[in-house]
Amino acid sequence: RDAPYIGHVLEGSPTGTTVMRMTAFDADDPTTDNAVLRYNILKQTPDKPSPNMFYIDPEKGDIVTVVSPAMLDRETLSTPQYELVVEAKDMSGSDVGLTGTATATIVIEDKNDYPPEFTKKEFQATVNEGATGVIVNLTVEDKDDPATGAWRAVYTIINGNPGQSFEIQTNPQSNEGMLSVVKPLDYEISAFHTLLIKVENEDPLIPDVAYGPSSTTTVQITVRDVNEGPVFFPQPMTVTKRENIPIGSEVFTVNAADPDTLQHQMIRFSVYKDPAGWLSINPANGTIHTTDILDRESPFVHNNTYVAQFLAIDNGNPPATGTGTLHITQIGRA
Repeated sequence: RDAPYIGHVLEGSPTGTTVMRMTAFDADDPTTDNAVLRYNILKQTPDKPSPNMFYIDPEKGDIVTVVSPAMLDRETLSTPQYELVVEAKDMSGSDVGLTGTATATIVIEDKNDYPPEFTKKEFQATVNEGATGVIVNLTVEDKDDPATGAWRAVYTIINGNPGQSFEIQTNPQSNEGMLSVVKPLDYEISAFHTLLIKVENEDPLIPDVAYGPSSTTTVQITVRDVNEGPVFFPQPMTVTKRENIPIGSEVFTVNAADPDTLQHQMIRFSVYKDPAGWLSINPANGTIHTTDILDRESPFVHNNTYVAQFLAIDNGNPPATGTGTLHITQIGRA
């Protein structure tokens, strides 16, 4: 009968595994030999590693494997697909019987008999402190079918990530492991990180195959120091002063610290935003003085509070800047 005839068999299947059944019909009287059919394989393509990979039961039409499981290895076959030209002959297959042919396609299906293996025992990565994103792609090799869960990789960080600063995801096209920084790293806390990463497949391995040493790798990560701006504390800063205090009065002394503790940098201060022009700051020690009379009725005062901003600038190369905000609450005259 018209098909297509398509059968599937798992690689490594035992000899004698039934793949599919071919069925032909004869219009002759079914009670006579004219309608008794016999089946035969005329041609197998390709004919490697054996020209007789399959056998067909001449009476039933069942196609079965006849090679050893080792020869039915999808990863070593030149192609995972075979085509068989099958003949059906009536009159019980006698020389005078009439014949018809059909093509059977047999697909050797993959099973997870090869674990993924990293291409390197150790990978290297470098990242600027404070940065996030992908820092290295981990490459693996897997001989299984790329269209299956036997090939698709699943990566896990098994050591070296107590702060959950790193994550790893699988690139669905390349199967590579994309290692990312998801929480910014601090050079001053740790300039180096070592991760131990394992790779597995989505599908479980077959029972007689196990993950080996090549299914784990180490990633050495170097954190580059980046000049960070000084940080004011507290932030924001608050102070209460009477209005109309004398010009030159001390208002507040700001404090700022440089996160780059290993660089021992100097910090200088300057005024950033002073809408009414009432303030000055000592560049060396951060002390703020008035340069004009504080006035609660000024349009720059809202809810009795005047807001100014100051900069802390380190002497790094290039210099880095931090911004601090000062809230001055003004009360009536003494």
